Amino acid sequence: MHQPVPPKSVLQLILEWSQNRPLWQRDALRRIVAGGAIDVAGISEILALCKKEHGEPNTAISAAPLEATHLPANPGNGAAITLASLADVVGVNQLAPKQSLLFEQQGLTIVYGPNGAGKSGYGRVLKRACRARKAGEIMPDAFSPSPTGKATAKFTISRDGLQEPVLTWEDNENPDPVLSAVSVFDRECGAVHIQDKNEVAFRPFGLDIPDDLAAVCSQLKSLLQGEELQIKALKNPIFDKPTWQPTTAVGRIMTGLKHNTTLDGLLALSAMTDGERARLQQLAEDLAKNPREAAAEQRQYADGIARVARYLQKVEAAYSDSALLGMKALADDARTKRSAATAAAGASFKDTTLPHVGEEVWRELWEAARHYSRHVEKRFPAQEGEHCVLCHQPISAEAGERMGSFEHFIREDTEKLATAAEEAYSTAFDGFQSRQPDIRLIGEIRRRIALQHQDLAAGVLQFMASADLRRRQCLKGLSESGELGLSPQLPLPVAEMQKLEDDARAYAGQLEAAADLEGRKVLQAEHDELVDRAAAGDLHDVATKEVERLGRLDRVAKCLAQTATTAITKLGNDLADEVITPRMRDRFQSEIIRLAAEKVRVEVVRSGGQYGSPNYQIRLFANPKTKVHLVLSEGEQTCVALAAFLTELATATHKSALIFDDPVTSLDHRWRRKVAQRLVEEARERQIIVFTHDLVFVNDLNDSAYRQNTPTKLASLSRGPDGTGIVSDGLPWDHAGVKSRVDRLEKEQRSAKALYDANDEDAYRAAAIRLYGFLRATWERALEEIVFAGVLIRHRDYIDTKNLKKVSVLVEGDAEVFRAAFKKCSDIIEAHDPSRVRNEEPPAPSEILDDINTLTDWAESLRSRQKAIP
Repeated sequence: MHQPVPPKSVLQLILEWSQNRPLWQRDALRRIVAGGAIDVAGISEILALCKKEHGEPNTAISAAPLEATHLPANPGNGAAITLASLADVVGVNQLAPKQSLLFEQQGLTIVYGPNGAGKSGYGRVLKRACRARKAGEIMPDAFSPSPTGKATAKFTISRDGLQEPVLTWEDNENPDPVLSAVSVFDRECGAVHIQDKNEVAFRPFGLDIPDDLAAVCSQLKSLLQGEELQIKALKNPIFDKPTWQPTTAVGRIMTGLKHNTTLDGLLALSAMTDGERARLQQLAEDLAKNPREAAAEQRQYADGIARVARYLQKVEAAYSDSALLGMKALADDARTKRSAATAAAGASFKDTTLPHVGEEVWRELWEAARHYSRHVEKRFPAQEGEHCVLCHQPISAEAGERMGSFEHFIREDTEKLATAAEEAYSTAFDGFQSRQPDIRLIGEIRRRIALQHQDLAAGVLQFMASADLRRRQCLKGLSESGELGLSPQLPLPVAEMQKLEDDARAYAGQLEAAADLEGRKVLQAEHDELVDRAAAGDLHDVATKEVERLGRLDRVAKCLAQTATTAITKLGNDLADEVITPRMRDRFQSEIIRLAAEKVRVEVVRSGGQYGSPNYQIRLFANPKTKVHLVLSEGEQTCVALAAFLTELATATHKSALIFDDPVTSLDHRWRRKVAQRLVEEARERQIIVFTHDLVFVNDLNDSAYRQNTPTKLASLSRGPDGTGIVSDGLPWDHAGVKSRVDRLEKEQRSAKALYDANDEDAYRAAAIRLYGFLRATWERALEEIVFAGVLIRHRDYIDTKNLKKVSVLVEGDAEVFRAAFKKCSDIIEAHDPSRVRNEEPPAPSEILDDINTLTDWAESLRSRQKAIP
């Protein structure tokens, strides 16, 4: 047969609900489960996590969502976790080391500690290790020169009565998987239950978690709204009065900026060429002129470009490979033919007495003589008997023959060809020299071209330089034989020049068209486009900041959307309707009656909650509209708070230990007794551990436990040289009962006997006298505790008359035993200045033990007779 599946706890249901929530909410839930309401620093971290989830950069912290490991342990139906001991606490306030605090596992443990004795230190460890609404923080010893790290302790626990291995605990945010089954109630817990507002209300454990999460959302919403206003105020005023035109490419980007806009396009638009900048300047100038005058200027510019192009084409032709090689060919031809003529002359004039006859200088002289003879009308060359035009001497027959041979050489073809070739070359060379490239002819137009088209202007200069270099290379090569060495001819940018001319003429047409409105709009649009592009670099910085601002606004808006508490409120209502409320009302009524009987006539009802979950209002039966916190006394409010806490146990499926840290303070005896009785009653069902500094409450707990036969362990805390939290069994001597004091007296007797056996007379005497002082005080305590049966007890603010009849068991023999023992103690102790001659020895150890046993027997005799009285 299958075991029924236990119902899910409130925290398990919250964990399931959280799986589909944003990470930051899951992190907040983890913090709330671990430590209750989140402080200001925690809210700041959660806000950072929320922003990070929506793209906030440079956020170092990461979300740690609520997981099953963060939930308090649930041992299961009927199971129970109890504490056997808490030992070896390290790193907590000034708690002394190597202390062990033992607990009664089958009933009640009362730990008494006055202020400053270390009670709060142990309480903090238990709240951090176990389950508490507000676990708080553990601080190391502030006075230690080198504070330790995380707090640690050792727990001995039992699961369903079976002791488990020692559990080493270290302080962290995650609840221990076993210890967290133990619940802690303290004054802060009571403050959650009893709210000093218009109504007294409480949140059952688990149901307050949606409430706290909603409070986190509310705080985040407030912070985000404030941040949203600040971000909106950072908007650059330029967006209210734009400097750009909305129709330009830049304007469209700037006008349509969003949180996810990429600005690569704007950056690309900001990159302008020199030509575009010159175009902008020209448009600005031309739009400021008369359109027709501006058009005429553009046509003149276009004509100048055409002239330059034609000139460059001429230069290109003049210094082309074919032209320069042609010049070289003419030079080479003239040189070759002259060499042939010279060779012929050498053969004809080999017998001449003078050198170089027939060469160029000689030929020039010859032709000069021919020219002169024509001038003087003489035949040339002169014949025999005629006078020479050069020497004016008669020509001999031999000279006449020689002159005839010279003339015959001149008339030969080689000389004619040489002369013709030289004349052709000379004519070509004169023309070549006259065509030297002149940059001045294109200077003005080229400079204007450079304003908009630097590359084209540079290309023209390079072309001219190339042509001039080829000219000089050609001149050098003309006088030399061999091939002509020429640099490559750079191409003439004819197409670019033609396009520039066409653009200028087209622009001239646009300017003429700009004489009317529509035509001007075209140029104005181009002008505006270039103006905005020129400003795009600066606008890119503005746009970058704006996109960043819009990104922050977008993240804030997305965060704000997630602070809505509708889903959280639904969770709280569902938990209340399906888990809490069905078990709560009856249980609360039962608890309040057990604590306050008819004194507090209140009930718990669902009331209209807000944000996270509904309220549970404590309402007077007689007048539901009355403000309960104004009617109930402090003691009554404590009873209501405790009833609410115990009511929460209705949702638990186990009976693990409960720890109460100072549950009552400054309450009158009626409410102390009621709370004590209820806690002792609960100790019959589960382990109850109470920490208190209220001795009256200690007595009430002890009395109630005694009457209900509940196993009880008393412990006390004190301060010593090693620190606070020094553990002793029972209450301090001043507050211990007779039975505890007798146990201590027996220990003191054994210690004194050791001194006696060691023959340490002085030490033994001091120990014996001290012991009889304690014994005398114990006889005094026996009067109020046993003889008067607890009717009158010091540190208790009421008289318990129900045991008055038990006083009647006292007989004369009892009184005589008391008198004799009390007198003996008084005689031995040094309460009075003894006589100088009196030096009596203290009683032997065996006699001391007999005197202690006298007290024990006397007390037991009275108690047995008192029990016999109904």
